[in-house]
Amino acid sequence: MIPLLPIRPLPIPLESAISYLFRLGAANDFQSLTWLQIYRKHMKLPAQSFEEFVALTTGHGHAPQQCLWGPSSSDLPIQPGKKLGIKTTYWNLDHRRWCPDCLRDDGYWKAEWLITLQVACPQHRRQLHEQCPACHQPVGWYSGGLQHCRCGQHLTEAAPSAASDGLLQIAQLISNKLAEATGVDAERRPPHRIDQALSQLLASVCLPRLLDLLWALGCYGHFRELKKSLKVHDHHRLGIALPVLESAATMLLQWPDAFHAYMQAACDQSQTHALHMHLFAGTHLLALNRALSHPELHFVRHEFERFVSKHWKGAISHHLQFADDIAAEHPTILAKEAMAILGISRRKLMTLIDEGHIQGWYQQSKGSLRFLVVDRYSVLRFQQGSAGKLFTLGEAADYLATSIPRVRLFVQEGLLIAAHQPNGRNKRRHHWVFEKSELDKLLGGLQLQIHPAPECDSVISLAKICRAKSRDGADLVTLLHAIQAGELTCIARDPCHQGIRGLLLDKPQFEAWFTTRLQTKELFTMSPAAHYLGLKEHVVNQLRNLGLLYGFVYPEGATRPSLPKVVLDRLKERYVWGQALEALTGYGRKSASRALIRRGIMPVTGPTVDGGSTYLFLRKDIQHFLASRNSAAAHLTEEVRG
Repeated sequence: MIPLLPIRPLPIPLESAISYLFRLGAANDFQSLTWLQIYRKHMKLPAQSFEEFVALTTGHGHAPQQCLWGPSSSDLPIQPGKKLGIKTTYWNLDHRRWCPDCLRDDGYWKAEWLITLQVACPQHRRQLHEQCPACHQPVGWYSGGLQHCRCGQHLTEAAPSAASDGLLQIAQLISNKLAEATGVDAERRPPHRIDQALSQLLASVCLPRLLDLLWALGCYGHFRELKKSLKVHDHHRLGIALPVLESAATMLLQWPDAFHAYMQAACDQSQTHALHMHLFAGTHLLALNRALSHPELHFVRHEFERFVSKHWKGAISHHLQFADDIAAEHPTILAKEAMAILGISRRKLMTLIDEGHIQGWYQQSKGSLRFLVVDRYSVLRFQQGSAGKLFTLGEAADYLATSIPRVRLFVQEGLLIAAHQPNGRNKRRHHWVFEKSELDKLLGGLQLQIHPAPECDSVISLAKICRAKSRDGADLVTLLHAIQAGELTCIARDPCHQGIRGLLLDKPQFEAWFTTRLQTKELFTMSPAAHYLGLKEHVVNQLRNLGLLYGFVYPEGATRPSLPKVVLDRLKERYVWGQALEALTGYGRKSASRALIRRGIMPVTGPTVDGGSTYLFLRKDIQHFLASRNSAAAHLTEEVRG
């Protein structure tokens, strides 16, 4: 197939996807990024991805496109892998950010400039710019040219702003990690020197985790007074990001002393002997520890625990799992830790203490609360040769990280087979017996690899699906049945969650499975009905109030209305909206309704009719309009020929 555009520049290593679209347009005399929408509408191109559009217009296949990274235009969704597992909050498409020297020398926009926490250019040792040097306004992607602001100012003429050595080292780290993640070696100038200790500290940290680390340390260090330190407004602005990065750089370059000094100031020294650790460390430090729970960032957790172990005089609480070398300094552990080490229930632990196999005792706080502590070494001695492979009902629930009723449900549904299941009245939880191998089958055989970026768009956890779609037919039992039947595949495990909660599915595969499942339903509640119609749920409620949608049934009571599939299909046959309107008329999605109204075709509901949020047109009105337009066009053609 011949490419559509006459001039087809090649992508440049580590160029952003949106930059290539800009350069492609500029090479073909399109001076603004708005050319995409106009060109695609003019050429009547269907909805397609970034990769398909580039291949169609330039002929550049998979190999040349490997140079491009980061988000694309909103009209051309890019493959999730191009975002490298980086959270959406760390990609900045609100406005442009650039190094004038790089832009002048290279003529393209780097992918790393789109990263919110990249605030400096390590090659030219200067801060990045985000405002036009003439009009002092942020430069949007859809305003101005490739290297010009909309006011006409050339963006390469901005005066340099000095960056501190700490910022430059952080910027160089981000550049290096981006090159590692993409497999592209784009260094053409001597890199900025990175402290050797810092380089070794972060050697095994990939780019998404590095951004998490910088954001958490910087926000908790600089915005400590905020109730939610990680929820910073306008974080994509340089003025907000710069002090955050400065704070993070100070901690990392003087690690771990600066981190310990920060914790010393943040802790409540009057609570050194408090029973509960949160009284000493405070909610902000505990939140910081949870935010950096990924295995690649355990060095932060290690220093957190080392500080707490040294300065806090209370017992090791159940909500913190100390590293082995730190926990070994404590002669006693809590009962829950002993249970985890031995893999037994609390009832069994109490039996072993009563029989003298393990030494344990209760400690009383100043109030009415008491807690059980156990001698560590007696637990370790008993552990030798005592770790069994049979689980009671409660132990199976702990192992699967779920509840006891759910384990019973799994057995009832045939997902689990109990080695022994009590009958009659003898159904107490400790009389059940499960084999460890049977529980492991439900967890994918424990052969799943740890996913390096479980927050990325390519995977989705069972827990997230159940929270959002249980009422729509994607409950936990149904998902597990689909996995065992081979309809869905567990591809990885989330390192931050145990048991069933940690199982990750391929997100595109799940979406296709869920869509197919919806098509087979005969009765829909409000949420799946809206999904089936391609509308928001509040729009369905509006149609119901307007009397346009009727035929509700109430199999689950008056508060749970449902709609038969035939009713929804009848609505589709009578009215046209959204994507169906675009396909029927040939107008763009955003302009179809306006174009029809200008031509005298009035909707039955919509913003200009009754304040509704979606335009609905009668299908017969659209068909009559299209028939009239085609008839007029044919008559005009006959007159021209005559």
